[in-house]
Amino acid sequence: MPTSRAVALVTAAARHRITVDVILESGRVVSAEPIADVGTVLVVAAPGIATRAHAGQFVHVRPGQRFDPLLRRPYSFNGIDRRKGEIELLVKPLGAGGEWIASRRTGDALDLLGPLGTSFVIHRASTHLLLVAGGTGIAPMKVLAEQEAARRNVTLVMGGRTIHQLWPAHRLPPAVEYVTTTEAGSFGVRGRVTDALPQYLMWADQLCACGPWPMLAAIGRMRAEAGRATHLVPGRDVLMDAQIAVEQHMGCAMGVCRACVIVTDDGNARVCREGPVFALGDVRFEGGEPATVGLTA
Repeated sequence: MPTSRAVALVTAAARHRITVDVILESGRVVSAEPIADVGTVLVVAAPGIATRAHAGQFVHVRPGQRFDPLLRRPYSFNGIDRRKGEIELLVKPLGAGGEWIASRRTGDALDLLGPLGTSFVIHRASTHLLLVAGGTGIAPMKVLAEQEAARRNVTLVMGGRTIHQLWPAHRLPPAVEYVTTTEAGSFGVRGRVTDALPQYLMWADQLCACGPWPMLAAIGRMRAEAGRATHLVPGRDVLMDAQIAVEQHMGCAMGVCRACVIVTDDGNARVCREGPVFALGDVRFEGGEPATVGLTA
């Protein structure tokens, strides 16, 4: 059976502060399945973390049984099953640590620390939820789709270079409308997610997104343009209130090393503590380039 010990941690949640229990838990791999070029899906029995996890938060995974590699690797929750006490992680085999974690098989142990970070907040009044994903940014969007599909209308827009970078449709709730884009148009809409968004912004009343920095920056520019417009822009209110989960390299994931700092309107913010979920309008994207660690303009 997985073992756990609780560590008290105060973390920032979207628009308010909450106190949460972070668990250091020895999880057990239930299943491992590679999905094209998206990554390997690990289902892990970790009841202590599963009962506390929320969409947008992440778990820090020890990438071996020794101290090389030294640093843990952060992975957003790709699935949360509180009844079974299981979490799902989407792992790409990047670097020695990522390769080790992605190679885990049924029965293997994983040293986990979590849940960490802030989560998405879905408004009770929202009836049309628009989710936007790119790459491994599908993870928190999949969790939201699974949690919200029975309560409201959900559309998920995902982009990739080819069909092999897209999440399989059969792994989403049937009620979710799934819209895909590929850069060459080999599958779905030709172009990037921002090319498909305008018509859905007119439909939605809330937007959440996660993906590479350039994708989030492009949505940020859409928000800025809508805010500057002198005429009524369809979807403006949705863009102004949008939430995003930022992907960033991390060291300690406890807010001490400051290796994951990005620049926001309130100054430097640690993705592991003040994030990874931020209001879209709070992040300074610096014209689409990654924010400068430790500095503000």
